[in-house]
Amino acid sequence: MAQTVGEVLLDVLASHGVTHIFGIPGDSIDLLMGPLKKDKRIEFVQVRHEEAGAFMASAFAKKTGKLGVCMGTAGPGAIHLLNGLYDAMLDHAPVLAITGQVGFPYIGTSFFQEIDVLGLFKNVAAFNYQVSEANQIAVMADLACRQALSKRAVSHLSFPFEVPRMKVSEELSRYTVVDHSFDSVPTPDLLDEAAKRIVASQKPVILAGKGALSARQELVALAEKCAIPVVNTLPGKGVIPDEHPLALGGLGLLGAKPAHTAMEHCDLLLMVGTNYPYIEFLPKKAQLIQIDWEASQIGRRYRVDLGLVGSARPTLQALLERIAPRTPSPFVEKVQAERKDWLKSLADKAQKGGRPGAVSPEWVADRLSRLVEPDANIAIDVGNSLVWMSRNFRIRNQGWLVSAWLGSMGFGLPAAIAAKFAEPARQSVAVVGDGGFAMLMADFVTAVKYQKPVTVVLFNNHRLGMIKFEQGVHGLPEFGTDLFNPNFAAYADAAGGKGFLVTDPKDVETALSEALKSDVPTIVDIHTDPDEKPLPPRITLEQATGYAEARVRELLNI
Repeated sequence: MAQTVGEVLLDVLASHGVTHIFGIPGDSIDLLMGPLKKDKRIEFVQVRHEEAGAFMASAFAKKTGKLGVCMGTAGPGAIHLLNGLYDAMLDHAPVLAITGQVGFPYIGTSFFQEIDVLGLFKNVAAFNYQVSEANQIAVMADLACRQALSKRAVSHLSFPFEVPRMKVSEELSRYTVVDHSFDSVPTPDLLDEAAKRIVASQKPVILAGKGALSARQELVALAEKCAIPVVNTLPGKGVIPDEHPLALGGLGLLGAKPAHTAMEHCDLLLMVGTNYPYIEFLPKKAQLIQIDWEASQIGRRYRVDLGLVGSARPTLQALLERIAPRTPSPFVEKVQAERKDWLKSLADKAQKGGRPGAVSPEWVADRLSRLVEPDANIAIDVGNSLVWMSRNFRIRNQGWLVSAWLGSMGFGLPAAIAAKFAEPARQSVAVVGDGGFAMLMADFVTAVKYQKPVTVVLFNNHRLGMIKFEQGVHGLPEFGTDLFNPNFAAYADAAGGKGFLVTDPKDVETALSEALKSDVPTIVDIHTDPDEKPLPPRITLEQATGYAEARVRELLNI
């Protein structure tokens, strides 16, 4: 019996390992919902906003490396997907977006909910196609999946209303599944040259990004064998445990002092799996060796003395085989001593805990790192919550999910829900600010509906704290950053979860502990200090001057 377009589409998706589709039904995709209801291989996850569905697909792909899929109807449904799809595109997560379109007789007539969906997705999607002929579906759906997986990119398939129920010729419903996992290694002469330079250097440092997360074991082994300190980018946090003696912390405005010291004094920087954008934090005179699986990323922003195009794991393994062990140098001992002082200063500040009504956010991050399971998945929203987590959360083997390059608020909750669908046996925690959480808080109900006990740790300072701080640094008085918030703990209870309202530092640990053990979704609404500033590890004269000017302008109301 001939299959419909919708049935063949699901066959192709299942063959590529798809297990979930995140989305909202709509009239232009109703004919896809029928086959999806009958299919036992793929679970449809009904979200409350398509943006949340796209974030879930992106986070699912980041977490698993598999194809994430989201779906929205014609017009507004497709438009709502875009923010999450840009997150996937910029973070190189393989995602397929499925959208509806008005019926054939109405295309081009300015019909209800008709938009130029292919034009809309032109920039975000590496593969962008409208299926207009039934016998195209097997080839085009397979190609969309292949492109997303092989390029680590976004693909998009649009379906005019009538297409999903069209019949497909039996001989044209077949397709070939290929393995998209691949490893590439630089040529032996380049590896020999890289090893030679590393051995000759006196003060080498590793800068590891998200692309090194798949090679944690090899990276740590190289660092230990050669006594090389490791600095991580923000999305690369977790590539080495924070308690490891060679881990110096993050780089940049959210980074750590010992990481900056290492960058200033190193004579060789080995960059692994990162296209770090803030070149002002990179060394000015050191040799740079860059490892990346994508040739276009080599030397994209800065001078590179030696580029190695290859996958992180086999490339680092090949370097390990070429380099003899060595003992720590005085340079390593210096940055390790600074690391010890830095960690003590963070701990001392966190231990103060804050005061009633103004809990220290550093204290919250510190307590969470001690209470959460070693293999938990942590999804962090953009804002000051990311500052406190990047510095005060001592990562062990936890998963770390962020909207790294798009830097979109609202990512945390959907990402934590997606992580729970991807790995249901592991704890899943969303660490969010009040501003970011409120953007997509409706999807807390999604976690309740599907019985996914995620824990939301909410830093509630009643303002857009990072924006307020940025305004000050630019010499501007605060404006438009105060937030009027509901009782988020009461919202959790009303939605069918469980809420914890925390206003006193002494209650933080108990609330977090109970929430993490709960079998229903929880929100721990912690009223944090609104005046706690996300100060960079080193403050420039320009930043200090700008902030002082802003305070004067506020006092003078100008």
